[in-house]
Amino acid sequence: MATYIGVRKSLILLCFLTGIVFFGSADAQAQQETKLDLKTTVEKELKVKKQGKTVLEKVPAENSSPGDQLVYTITYTNAGKGAVVDATIVNPIPRGVTVDPMGIEGTDANVTCSIDSGRSFHAPPVMVKIKKPDGSLESKPAPPESYTHIRWIIKKPLAPGQTGQVNFKATVK
Repeated sequence: MATYIGVRKSLILLCFLTGIVFFGSADAQAQQETKLDLKTTVEKELKVKKQGKTVLEKVPAENSSPGDQLVYTITYTNAGKGAVVDATIVNPIPRGVTVDPMGIEGTDANVTCSIDSGRSFHAPPVMVKIKKPDGSLESKPAPPESYTHIRWIIKKPLAPGQTGQVNFKATVK
């Protein structure tokens, strides 16, 4: 799974779980000043009984089965020397899961989603036009399995060393 990031000055980063690769037209000095590191974790959400009550608990998702609820958390850190402004994180939906459009979160972030492989983004739930038997069109929420990407635009500048998190919930198919 890859996560794409954009910051002002056309700097785009591609993050893999093992590291970060830089793409874009930013000059070398801008790359040194603006560096956003990402770390993705995946946890399973389990219902457990504690003190007679059923609560949700997160555990590392070392393996999963159909129907399991997963939480993907992306922790971002400004590892550069300058502030990161307008950071954008674009995350493709991993194969084998269906995203919960209402389970997408990000503090100080504008959240949008794509159902067309990242060509366009809309606030969740993404609405689609459905043709009714009488020929008229009706707007309905897109089915969760049609979501292909999630995009977070971080609204606050990130000072050097500052971190934050965004996340989304998904169900294993």
